[in-house]
Amino acid sequence: MALFGKLDFNQLSATDRALYQYIASHEKEVAYMRVRELASASHTSASSVMRFVKKLGYPSFAAFKGALQAPSTTSTPDYLQKGPQLLAPEKFPQDLPRHLHIVAEAIYEAENVIFFGMGASGSVCEYAARKMATIGYNSFALTDPTYPIAQKLRNTSQNVLIVLSVTGKTTELVETVNNFKNHEDFVTVAITANADSLLAEMCQHTLSYQVEIVHQDRFNDLTSQIPALFVVEALVAEIQKLEK
Repeated sequence: MALFGKLDFNQLSATDRALYQYIASHEKEVAYMRVRELASASHTSASSVMRFVKKLGYPSFAAFKGALQAPSTTSTPDYLQKGPQLLAPEKFPQDLPRHLHIVAEAIYEAENVIFFGMGASGSVCEYAARKMATIGYNSFALTDPTYPIAQKLRNTSQNVLIVLSVTGKTTELVETVNNFKNHEDFVTVAITANADSLLAEMCQHTLSYQVEIVHQDRFNDLTSQIPALFVVEALVAEIQKLEK
């Protein structure tokens, strides 16, 4: 707290510490107390209160209370402002709930749920697969585009393949989906920031969002995966609603 910025805590007496702890825990109330009220509440004396106020650098108790009553001038850090912006309603299509419900119904009936992605999207796949397994579904993450997924699931049916890609343009992902787009045993779903991408066009269902694409040194991707994680969380919640 900036109010105590001038204090040397190692030099505080027991009485000073009692005042500090009370003021720090009751800042809003202290802002409208009188000297004797603060002394009584903190089990100290009026003279102790005044000495402590002087140690804080204020010429009077009124000046001290004025500092408490003044609105904070500390601005919210950019990263805290950015969080809500990433999940603002306008970042998602209005019909997202309907599409979530359709995909949730497919997963509810599925034997296997495969989350497929590369790079940062691959990390989200691992989280999503774990989350889905936790609520009782046979799910796994696929981050290697050369993995023989078709052979592994050769004798299965009712599979849901969920592909995560920010741009929807990753060649390996598109090629994999192309192998399954007309397969009757697979429902294909894209979670992407590009609803007009080739990946979204090839998949049967698309769960889209908007996010700023950020790169550092051209090839290092710093794009936030928070919207994609939100879609995963919303999908899990929709499945749980079906189970109830």
